[in-house]
This record gives sequence, C-alpha cells and structure tokens, in this order.
Amino acid sequence: MIYRTPTYYRDFRCIAGDCRDSCCKGWEIDIDEDTARYYAGVGGEFGERLRSSIRDGSFLLTGDERCPFLNKSGLCDIYTELGGDKLCRICSDHPRYYEWFGSVKEGGVGLCCEAAAELMISRPFALCEEEAPDETASGDYDEELFAMLIDAREEMFTVLADETKPLCDRLCRLLDIASEMQLCIDMPFPDGETEVAAEAALRGAFDLLSELEPIDEKWQPYIAECTGKLSCSPARNSGTDVFLRRLGSYFIFRYLLKSVFDGEVLSRAKFAVFSLIVLDRLFRLSGSSAPETCALIAKNYSKETEYCEENMEKLLLRLGEAPEFSLMSLKALLMASMGGNMDEF
Repeated sequence: MIYRTPTYYRDFRCIAGDCRDSCCKGWEIDIDEDTARYYAGVGGEFGERLRSSIRDGSFLLTGDERCPFLNKSGLCDIYTELGGDKLCRICSDHPRYYEWFGSVKEGGVGLCCEAAAELMISRPFALCEEEAPDETASGDYDEELFAMLIDAREEMFTVLADETKPLCDRLCRLLDIASEMQLCIDMPFPDGETEVAAEAALRGAFDLLSELEPIDEKWQPYIAECTGKLSCSPARNSGTDVFLRRLGSYFIFRYLLKSVFDGEVLSRAKFAVFSLIVLDRLFRLSGSSAPETCALIAKNYSKETEYCEENMEKLLLRLGEAPEFSLMSLKALLMASMGGNMDEF
C-alpha cells in the first residue's frame, strides 16, 4: 500500500502543556473498544480513577468541559501514568487524519491544532510517499474517476504554487479545473450563471458562518464583530498570500479525493476557495500578518467548520446551491477582494 502525506507531517509534535486551546477541552472524547478493555483491567488507585471517569464509552468531562485526566500543567495523567501507547485511539491520533482509497492511504495533520497550523503555514506544500502495510479500504469507487481526480488535484497544486500569477488568478483557475472535472464526470450540479455582487457575496459568506453550530463560545461573537467591520476592512497585505496558498493546498489535499465517493468535485473546490476568501478577510481585520496570528485565526476557523460534521454538510450544500457562491459570484468576489481593482467595499 502507498502511504502519501505532506512532507511536514513527519515533523509534527504535540506541544502539550504549551497549547493555548487544548484538544482535551470542550470535545467529547470517545474511547475505542480495545482501549476500554485495557482500562477495565488496570489495577490500583489509578485504575479505579479511570473506571469512575468513564460513562457510556466516553470520558466524563469536568464542569468546565476538561478531560478529567488533563492536569493543571496541561499534561495528560494517563500518558504520564501508563505511557503514550495506552491513550485511546482518538487521543493518540488527533490531529492526524487518514483516508483510504484501495491500495492508497493518505494522511496529514488537521488545521484545527495550533501546532499543526503553525507548521502548515511555515512550510512549502509538497507530498511524499512510502510503502505501508495493507489496510482495509474505505468503500468502493471508480478507479478511472480516481485517476482523473489525482490528475486534477496535481494540476491544482501546480496552479497554487505558481508565484508568477496573482493569487486571485490562481484561485479562479482552481475553480475552473473543478468545474471542468465536474462536467467531465457527467455529474450535474446546480450552479447556474447567476452572479451576485461581490459585497453581497462576502456578507453572504460571513452570514453563513454565523449560521453554523458553534464549537467554541467565543466564535460567534468574533464573527459578528468581524461582519460589522467588513465595510471598513484594512487594505490587504500580500505578505499573507504565501500562508493562504499553503492552506489552499491543505484543503485541496484533504478533501478533493473524497469526491470519488459522491462526485461532489466542485463543492469541495469551492470550500477551499471560500475558506481562503474568509481567512484573507480575517487576516486583514486582525491587523497583523504575523505567522503566529494567521495560524491562530486559521486554527479557529478550521475548528468551527471542518471539525463538525453537520457544519461541513451545511457548507458543502450551500456552496453547491446558493447564488452568492456560484462560480461567477466567487470569481467576482475573488477579483474584488484580492484583485486590487475593488479592494474596498
């Protein structure tokens, strides 16, 4: 089996107690069956503590939604008491993600982790491969379509990496590649020729974010504050284009091949472009182009979109159907936001 990852994947390290937004807070932590059986047999006082902290296959969170084993130093008591190999699967894997396509396995680290986000925007995007033991494939798919998607994705990576062209032009070309691919596989999509004005499309994007189920209680007030400032956004700093380009490659790598299972090529490409439009505006509104600031903003965005299944479903549905996110509308918004001709609304 081929195992394909971004090159930076191997350099990821959890920063544990230094993390400002620990994955051990605010998330339901499910325990896989193998680990649950092991925990059931742990002896002594710590074993009793383990079993008393588990209910219905998950850890019982504290009143402030912390894992009961996250100590005051921001470290995991299970890790320090039993060893890193005794963590449940979700804890040992996160923020890593995996996808299987027959004889191909792909993986990476998710943007919702601040250490991963900082790593991601600081490194050029490139892929590497290695041989890995065979694992169970995830569903049936059309191998010819898969090969076509691989080619389309490679073209998108090449376009995103082309620094001779403005980022706006590269993102428009990315949408065209996805649209051509969608037509090629004869999968109808409800994307008419309606063009919504750039200002309305931008506000539509932020309105859509405000409709999503919040993961962090601070997110919706933050989005509401940013929405109120859209009409007086600072001029964009092209210094963040390199961050956006690398984040765009992440979104395309992580999501485009999933369309081999449902044919939704264009909606997933739109999600990548939509995300970069939103992040570009949030970077501007932050007043800083510092890597650590941009990484934090990207991490928070990812947490509220990618890491809620219902939110992702709503985003992909609206991106596929709403007139403000048609191809023409998104291209007009890209030109207005990043093209330099209509930078201010």
